[in-house]
Amino acid sequence: MNHTVHFAVLAALLFACTAVFAADSDKNKAEKHDITLKSGKVLKDAVILDKKPNGVTFGYKDGASFVRFSDMPEKAQKYFNYNPEEAEKYEKKIESQKAANKKAAEKQKAKEQKQKAEQDKRNHERRIAQQEQTVRKLELQLEEAKKKLSNTENTVSQDRGALVSTLNDNTRVRVDTPWGVGSIRTSNNNGAVRNKLMKEVDTLSVKRDNQAQDVIDLQLKLEAAQKTLEKLKEGSN
Repeated sequence: MNHTVHFAVLAALLFACTAVFAADSDKNKAEKHDITLKSGKVLKDAVILDKKPNGVTFGYKDGASFVRFSDMPEKAQKYFNYNPEEAEKYEKKIESQKAANKKAAEKQKAKEQKQKAEQDKRNHERRIAQQEQTVRKLELQLEEAKKKLSNTENTVSQDRGALVSTLNDNTRVRVDTPWGVGSIRTSNNNGAVRNKLMKEVDTLSVKRDNQAQDVIDLQLKLEAAQKTLEKLKEGSN
């Protein structure tokens, strides 16, 4: 027999042996057993789903569960070739892996918490900056509203003074009005001037009242915005 033929025969024998062993293994897994544990619990029609150095996962009539070899009777331990040293070594490896996973999870959690804290701080600082802008905007609006109110009040005062002057008959007075400056004789002929001044005063009085209300509203908004800003800054400490 030459070397090529000899090698082919050996390969065929090895393949046949492997197939027989695999078939036996599958057969053992498929076989159903009633397994009584040390606790007295019975696994009816149990089949092997998976085997580890420290125990076996069984599928049985009422479900599936992992059973340690240490929880099995001695007969079952021998059947599964239980090796206490290998089981202990395997469990230590599992515990070590669990500890490493826990440590990694804690590290990741700490990292995420730090990132969240930093993001919260940035968001808080952004809110403070935005609130400061709101306060400054309201301050400018209030300042402008007060100027408008002051101008309107001055105009109303001037018109009222001119109106009073027109009430003195046959008196020649200097009249300052929004539409010009001049000297008029306050006689009955000045009725048109008086009417125009009265209408102007009424219109400006309404405008002044509205502007005064605007000032009050802006003051309230500014006070509220300032309080909000103070609280935000207190939260930074």
